[in-house]
Amino acid sequence: MFIVSVCSLKGGVGKTSVTLGLASAALHQEVNTLVIDLDPQGDSTLGLLGEPASTMDIAEVLSSPRTETIDRSIISTPWSKDAPSHLDIIPGSSRSSLMDSPTPAPREVRRLRDALDKRTHQYDLVLIDCPPSLNGLTQMAMAASDRSLVVAEPGFFAVTAADRALKLGSEMHEDGIAPRLIPLGLVVNRYRPRSVEHQYRLAELRDLFDDKVLEPVIEERVGLQQAQGGAVPLHRYQGASGKRLTEDFDALLKTVLDSRQHS
Repeated sequence: MFIVSVCSLKGGVGKTSVTLGLASAALHQEVNTLVIDLDPQGDSTLGLLGEPASTMDIAEVLSSPRTETIDRSIISTPWSKDAPSHLDIIPGSSRSSLMDSPTPAPREVRRLRDALDKRTHQYDLVLIDCPPSLNGLTQMAMAASDRSLVVAEPGFFAVTAADRALKLGSEMHEDGIAPRLIPLGLVVNRYRPRSVEHQYRLAELRDLFDDKVLEPVIEERVGLQQAQGGAVPLHRYQGASGKRLTEDFDALLKTVLDSRQHS
């Protein structure tokens, strides 16, 4: 099971859109996948289920990281109906914000890792949609992960935010808190190729982070929001920008899965 955290330092960069785009690509490529919605806002839950969950959720898993709890919290998504592979979710919960301490104890940071180690369901890929901060919940995700993706938009604060997020992952690995974690790199999202400011910021990111800026850069296209708003997989979206977006997320998923060879 290959576990990937999708994180950011600030909201509004499209972190959940990237998570759902990767989930759609995984479903399309028949990769059995579990999405864990660790963001108290629960946007991945809405995108995958079309409504808030009425079942057990991630707050209960973190409160009681036992086999019974995690197995009962995993539910199948409508996306995977009639599909040859699984796409399941552990739903998000506003109650998880109570566990998002700025200075979590080491025992708390290990809660998600302990829970996942006790599950009986098997997956090829786990995608963790983190809150837009580097507090306790994101640290729990990183401690459980093999890789981390940092989502950034090409704006003024992108460099500082990306640098902090990448450094946190490296520090947690070096300290032994996240023993398997390798920060994979930056996903630049909501890029507008005709914007001179975006061109400048993308060049700045590539200059500073080199090959940590992953390809492809995800352009800002209305299809991503429309598919997400309709709670349908991007690969089934029929809009004009759908084909380009699906190609981009297929390529990004390949980059993620290929990184397994460098463990």
